[in-house]
Parts: sequence; C-alpha cells; structure tokens
Amino acid sequence: MKLPALVVLGACLLPLAACDSKPTPAPRKPEPTQRVADPKVDTKSAGWIMPTPTPIDTSPSFTAGKTLKLEGRLGHAVLPSYAATETYVFAHVTADPGAHAKADVPLALAIVIDRSGSMKGKRLQNAVSAARAAVGRLRDGDLVTVVSYNTTAQTLVQPTLIDAAARDRVTDAIELVAKGDTCISCGIDAGIAALGDRPGMISRVLLLSDGLATAGVRDVAGFRQIAEGVRKGGAAITTIGVDVDYDERIMTALAADSNGRHYFVEDAKALPAIFDREMDSLTHTVANRAEVVIELAPGVVAEEIYDRVTTGLGSSVTVPLGAFAAGEHKTILLRVRVPRGTPGARAVATMRVSYDDLVTATPFVTDGALTAELSPDPGKLTPLDGIVAGRVASSDTAAVLQQANAAYAAGDADAATAMIQAQSDKVAAMRTYAVGNAAPADEADVTSAFEVQAEVLGGASAGYAPPPPAADPTAPASAAPSPKKAERAGRAQVKANAKDAFDLAQ
Repeated sequence: MKLPALVVLGACLLPLAACDSKPTPAPRKPEPTQRVADPKVDTKSAGWIMPTPTPIDTSPSFTAGKTLKLEGRLGHAVLPSYAATETYVFAHVTADPGAHAKADVPLALAIVIDRSGSMKGKRLQNAVSAARAAVGRLRDGDLVTVVSYNTTAQTLVQPTLIDAAARDRVTDAIELVAKGDTCISCGIDAGIAALGDRPGMISRVLLLSDGLATAGVRDVAGFRQIAEGVRKGGAAITTIGVDVDYDERIMTALAADSNGRHYFVEDAKALPAIFDREMDSLTHTVANRAEVVIELAPGVVAEEIYDRVTTGLGSSVTVPLGAFAAGEHKTILLRVRVPRGTPGARAVATMRVSYDDLVTATPFVTDGALTAELSPDPGKLTPLDGIVAGRVASSDTAAVLQQANAAYAAGDADAATAMIQAQSDKVAAMRTYAVGNAAPADEADVTSAFEVQAEVLGGASAGYAPPPPAADPTAPASAAPSPKKAERAGRAQVKANAKDAFDLAQ
C-alpha cells in the first residue's frame, strides 16, 4: 500500500491538515460490509456474550475487554473547528498473556514442504526433522496433513486425527527426495484442499520454501489472491523462508494477507526451533476468528488503512485479524478526515472486536467509542499522541525497509543505505517529539516502540555494503574478501529487512 511520508517536525505534528480550510467534500455513502455480532441484532439467539454497556464519554481513548483487550486512540484529542482535519484512528488488540483456553481447541495443521532440487542435502534433512518434531508436538485430537511440492504437489499424509498410534505413522511417512522445480501455489492448494472446512478447529498452513516460484503462480498479486482465499476460508498461512534465495515479497505477502506469521531462517539447522516456536504459539491460542469493525461518525471519511487487509474504506471498515495466542498483539492504523464543525465534543468513531473466546468457550464482543474536541483556538490544538506517533513511525519504517530492498535489488546499494540513514534520522527526531508529548503512563511504551525501530534500522544496511578490503596489502589473494560472500550477505540483509518490516507492520 502507498504510505504517506512521515512528517517529523513542524506544525503538521498538530492535526495533520489543520491549515486546510477547504470545505469538506460530501460524506461518502456507507459501503455494505459483513457484520459480526452487531449489538443491534439478536445476539442472544446467536450465542454472543455482550459486555455490560458503559456510558460513552467524550474521550479520545478507551480500553475494554479481557481475553482480547481492545485499546482505541485518536491521533489528536483536540482538532480545529474551523477546518477539515486529518488525524488517525488507532486500535491495539492484545491477548491476555496469562490466559488459557478452557479446553484444548483442536488444531488442523497442513505442513507444506518444498522438495525442489535446491532443497537437496542437509536443508531437506533439517526440514524433515522439523516437520517430524512438529507432529510430535500435536495433541491427541489434533488433525494433520503433510504435503510436499516441487513441480507438482504430493500429499504424503492424508488428513489424520492424532493419537498415539497415528502420531508414529505420520512421523514415519515424512520421507522426501529433492528434485524438480518449485510450485509454491501447488503446495498451498493441496494443503488447503486436504484441510477443507474444519469448524471448531484452528486451521493453519505451515509453508516452507527455499527458492523462487518457478511453476504455477509466480507473481505477488497472484499469491495475495491465494492468501485472501485462505483467510476467507478460516485458515492462515505461516511462511518460513530458508536460506537467502527465496522471494521474500511472496512469503511476507502470503503471511500478511492471511493473518499468519513469517520467519526467516538463514541456516537450516534452525528449522526445528522455528517449527517448535510456531507450534508453541498455536497450542496456546486463546481467541480465534477475531475481527475489528470501525464505524466512522457521519461526515468522517477514511482516507487510508496501513498494513492491513480491509473490506473497503467507507463509513464502516472491517479488518480481519484471525487467531491470537496468549500475549500476542495486533494493531490497526487508519487515517481519517474529520470535517470542520461546531466547537465542542465531536464523535469520530466507534470500534468493536468480535471473536471466539477460547477461554470462556463462547463468542464475545468488546467495543468502545472515540470522541474528539473541536476548538476554535489554534493554541489549544493537541500534538500527535505518542503511542499513535510510534505506530505511524513503525509503518513508515517498514515501508522504507521495503524501498531500500528494492533499491538494492536494482543495483543501487548506496541509495538503499541512504534511505536507511535518512529514516534513522527521522525516527530519532520523532522519538524525541513523541516521548516529550506522551502521557506519563505511556512513556515506557512510546520509548520501546522507537527503540525497536532504531535497533532494526541500525543493522538494516549492514549487508548492503561490500566487505572491507584486506587490512594487510601483502596478504595472499586468498585473504581478500570474497565477492560471493558479499553477495550472500546482501541477500541475507534483504531477507532480514523483509522480516523486520513484517513485524513492524503488526
């Protein structure tokens, strides 16, 4: 998605377009959207649990919920009454880190392994070992299918419910020989077809690849369509990129658009640990099929949503978030335009998150409202909220990492490095501003958000530069830096940047 440049200093750290005195365009006609657990419908017959209503006050922020805590914030608490203004609507959804599902919710897992020629040797051996270990982590009652792919896909293990005997059979069946091309889409299609529709289960595709898609679907747009279909079917894709030759754009798109996760494994020896981490997260899932609906007040227009899949940008914006493990968090950042109006309280948005609560074993809804104050006094306009500023900066940093990767891929390492440095300077300036304007209770979180970005940017261009020349001019030629090592370092940097960009956008 196109992201606006991050404004770091100057008057526009106040409401984004306070200087724009043009009349506000007519509000957009509300767009139809699928609604989940709408408080205005008969929720009792649907089995939804609605929290006790609380009075809606004139607040630019709120926090509600338990298993999933929903925190809503406006970018600016006080907006001008005399001009149409841009600000942000921010949602932060966090799963209770101490929560445990009331009963084990069965997992439907498709393990999809690349067996193309490039996986030959230790790489494939480690992948097989990791898959077997993942099967060993499955609980009785979980369901698993194992698919391998090269030019075509092969189902090694048909959908199997796990028990003591079945676990051993599945483990023994995971044997692979590396050869052929790489049809990633073939593997995903076969895995999803095998899983089918599994109501009451947490469905996940665990996809591993070490190379480019050389057969089947090959472009990012095509894989986004695949991810959308998987997400709408109630599943998600976790992607694991192995070594430095896979297409990070495809792997991150599959994960992001399906609400999965993405991992980069430079050394295949780390595969078992990555599989184990993913299985640990899946077996600690406390909420499933989460979805946030943001309803904008009359006249408020959605301009852009950052880093998330959504169903339109009208007066009602629906964002699917999928499953949550205990302690996991996901954010939504929406840029909106608020019309000028009468001074005083101005409703901006309401938001609610609906989900299957696995702690209480019931569906649940949490909601809240965001209200700004319109003021005729420019001196009373508030700066950008520190928490929101950190999220805006994170999105901008993620975009810069992707842009730098593109510049490096085009052969311009100097431009890539310059982009990273410029963003580092912006983040440093924005951090000073955001921390200085943060509420005391938010200072630690604001500081942490910028520290993460600074750390990522600090190493983001290390692999772009060629290795330094040998210090001793009399050293033998064998001591000189290897061009192959420099090329590999650059590819590894690109993959690491893509992984960091994915994480920052969450």
